[in-house]
Amino acid sequence: MDFFDHYLQVIILGIVEGVTEFLPISSTGHLLIAEHWLGVNEPDIFNIVIQAGAILAVVFIYWHKIVGLFSNIDRPDARNYLLKVLTAFLVTSALILLLTVKLKLKLPESLAPVAWATLIGGLIIFAIEYFAKNLYPHEDVSWFEACLVGVGQVIAAIFPGASRSGSTIMLGLAVGMKRPSVTEFSFLVGIPTMFAASAYATLKAHKEHQLSGLGHQVILDTALGFFVSLVVAFFVVKWLLRFVQSHTFNGFAIYRVILGGGLLIGLYTHAIPDVSNEEIKPTAIMAAPTATDTTNVAPTPMPTEAPAVLPAAEITPTPATTNDASSVVPTPTEVPPPRALPVDPSELNNTAPATTIVTPAPAIPASTPATNSSP
Repeated sequence: MDFFDHYLQVIILGIVEGVTEFLPISSTGHLLIAEHWLGVNEPDIFNIVIQAGAILAVVFIYWHKIVGLFSNIDRPDARNYLLKVLTAFLVTSALILLLTVKLKLKLPESLAPVAWATLIGGLIIFAIEYFAKNLYPHEDVSWFEACLVGVGQVIAAIFPGASRSGSTIMLGLAVGMKRPSVTEFSFLVGIPTMFAASAYATLKAHKEHQLSGLGHQVILDTALGFFVSLVVAFFVVKWLLRFVQSHTFNGFAIYRVILGGGLLIGLYTHAIPDVSNEEIKPTAIMAAPTATDTTNVAPTPMPTEAPAVLPAAEITPTPATTNDASSVVPTPTEVPPPRALPVDPSELNNTAPATTIVTPAPAIPASTPATNSSP
């Protein structure tokens, strides 16, 4: 992977986090979708830090509001508002600790739950927007509504794709809160909640020694993703605060239904593989980019075993004029089969034994008495 592709992936993930963190469309779900699309599995610290960048954008936007609340804490309205934000934060923290520590709840990392939560969340937005028209809208946040916003954050933590901002804003609308007031309260509650979640995840990763061994490349990637998420989230939140003054969330509901339905169709027709991010190899973000591509480098030849040396007596010489490679090392067909040890001593000199023709000697008659030929 070259430098351009590597940092382009980091920038894309930072943009996805910045755009989706505060829109009612789920940043967690979209990050999972982006990871599957890019084929990467970034370390947990990357997600934690770029999420904190998006939250920091809200701090900059509401800086005057936050400073005003704390500077006027002696006033009942400012003090009650801060206490309601704290109440929503404590409700979320208590339920999250119960689910994750006591009940060992683990978030799914596959696309199917995200697709279902995205689709169902869009349908719920449609229903709430329809029935909220008949409610008497109010701007004040009650203690019950503060607790309800805390519960909405827990729903988003349990179901990736439900959206933290979407769940909290929709629950506020369901009990009659105005869109601008519930949106502002949801964002302010999200500041301590998300910073606490990021700090807890970082501390847990440190205790489990997940932060040790991270190279300079991961630090550079995380810093870049943090900056991109911060800048993008700043402009997205500014736009959303103006949008909710005169628009409903039905447009986001339509987007969720289309996205969730499309994902489900792709998953159940096997057009989109539903694999966990842990199964995606190799990890593109963890791998440092290199200036040269090593995929086309020829592999180092493996040493081959030397041919067995045959006994000199078993090698059949070949003519010197041949250029065939088979003349160097005799093939198995050129090796004569082993023979028995010669019996005739003449074979020891590599000479063929002489063929001895044995002719039978003439029979010698037995001795007879001599006869006198003279009369």
